Amino acid sequence: MCGICGISGDAGRDELTARVAGMLGSMRYRGPDQQGIRAFDGCVIGANRLSIIDLHKGDQPVHNEDASVWIVYNGEVYNFRELRKALAAQGHRFGTDTDTEVIVHLYEQEGIPGFAKLNGMFAFALYDQRQKKLILARDRVGIKPLYYSVSEGLVFASEMKTIIAAGRSSFRLNLPAVAQYFTHDYVPAPGTVVSGISKLMPGTCLVYEQGNSSVTRFAPAPLPSHRAGGTLHGLESQLETLLYESVRDQMAADVPVGIFLSGGLDSSTVAYFASKIQPGIKTFSMAFEEPSFDESRYARLVSRHLGLEHQSGMFTFAVFRQLFDRLTDFMDEPVADPSFLPTYFLSTLAGRQVKVVLSGEGGDEMFAGYPTYRAHRLARMYTAIPGLVRRYGIEPLVGMLPVSSKNFSLDFVAKKFLGPALLPVHARHIQWMGGFSDTELGMLFREGSIQGTAPVYGRSRAIAVEAAGMPDPEIANLLDILMYLPDDLLAKIDRTTMFASIESRVPLLDQRIVDFSMALPFVYKLHRGTQKYLLKRVMHGKLPGLIINRKKKGFGIPLTAWLQNDFRHEAESVLSRDVLGQTGLFNTGYVAKLLQEHAAKTHDHRKKLWPLLVFVKWLQNYAVKLP
Repeated sequence: MCGICGISGDAGRDELTARVAGMLGSMRYRGPDQQGIRAFDGCVIGANRLSIIDLHKGDQPVHNEDASVWIVYNGEVYNFRELRKALAAQGHRFGTDTDTEVIVHLYEQEGIPGFAKLNGMFAFALYDQRQKKLILARDRVGIKPLYYSVSEGLVFASEMKTIIAAGRSSFRLNLPAVAQYFTHDYVPAPGTVVSGISKLMPGTCLVYEQGNSSVTRFAPAPLPSHRAGGTLHGLESQLETLLYESVRDQMAADVPVGIFLSGGLDSSTVAYFASKIQPGIKTFSMAFEEPSFDESRYARLVSRHLGLEHQSGMFTFAVFRQLFDRLTDFMDEPVADPSFLPTYFLSTLAGRQVKVVLSGEGGDEMFAGYPTYRAHRLARMYTAIPGLVRRYGIEPLVGMLPVSSKNFSLDFVAKKFLGPALLPVHARHIQWMGGFSDTELGMLFREGSIQGTAPVYGRSRAIAVEAAGMPDPEIANLLDILMYLPDDLLAKIDRTTMFASIESRVPLLDQRIVDFSMALPFVYKLHRGTQKYLLKRVMHGKLPGLIINRKKKGFGIPLTAWLQNDFRHEAESVLSRDVLGQTGLFNTGYVAKLLQEHAAKTHDHRKKLWPLLVFVKWLQNYAVKLP
């Protein structure tokens, strides 16, 4: 696991080398074990290495036999031993035992199409000296990040702030992306909140040669095929084998490995199979003082059941307040997901004892674990109710529900459901998951600042068009796989663990499981209202029934209550009229109204106030020009 970066341009070697050294310095935590730079005419690449496999011979950059192809690499390829064996049989000679070097020889043998054979999480830059060509690539799911800019030659890095710091001219705020951020809670790839900087899309590569760049796919995006055949029992057996193999392969490391264990089905599944491979493996969880947010008792239950060594950290308001000022340091690009903070805290706890952690990310997407999928079916039924009944019967009753600060309270869920229920599936799903509705977005921004700058739902609409004919829950699931998963959840686990200098791995997103999931008929994921139907059948008898059957709980924090009480004055200060007025973007009166209503407990505005807090903090910490 590493932080990588590089520049290809017209400047001399010394200048490019100095700039790359500065870029590496800005993300030293991503690889504190070794730093390496390689300079060519017109191109310099570099890496900070976090040593996981072949600790003594795997320093980067890595090259082939004649040093004509070089690579800097962030990630893990789990099938590298099989690939290495095949490449050695074809005459390739290896100088290390790393997966990094396998990619170099695979490119030599098969070119860019060979990247499709890689099962793992990765982002890498490969320089071909013979053809004077720089190639960037990112894994098929988007587990590892890779940013780039072609405004000054080609500049790339594992983090966006590294590119901003390396720029010879100032970057500007991307106003259409700002509107997307406040709708989605993140900016969908390939966009970013900074004009001129893009995310490399999952499963694609960028080729840069002679001053020109082109982006192409080396592997198709995950799309449902529903081709899985056989009996239900046969599918259970197949999934159980895949789960065991993926956890086994992702536990391979020359350093200590642990598990993030929430007590939910996904992380508990990972823990179960890990316990079969390494009995007594260490697990780590987070506890909260507020009972409706605290899942630590379930994590302890699973650990005792499996005989694991468990530790829990208490995420208090004092911890929240301490980390808030550092939020944008490890967030890098604005993402309005409050669980960034406890995830980073958990990473620091684990990092004192292990260097690699397995987590359950991806289980909800691969096996349909979100309650929103059932809600899309309810939305179809809701649209059939006469408009007068909805307008004068249901909506007023829901509006009268008392505001609660509990996790997933009835008033929050009901009000969140009603607003977008009549919209097309792609917009409905984004608004259920995100912060501001279209109407609210119009009130948020100062007149003439952002409205109308771009279609907010461009990416989700395109996915929905491609999936036309599929039922609404399946389209929503696809939106989560292609957008929410890489641009929010995986961004969170990468940034927080890397800032703590540990590596996170996600066995439920092993390519074999992704392929299995995409072929699986949706009825085996959401079956008569039962979420994760097939996964629950596989884990029946392996985990306590309480773990398998309990309702989905998101990894949230008591933000509603904190914004009403302990953090109220801090939030009002960050979002004051003076501070917001300096940006020239926001309707300060509307934001003041949100703060007042939330403090008075007449409305729960946490899904609007938190994105604002994150964005303003980000603006204060990054050298990006305002409009």
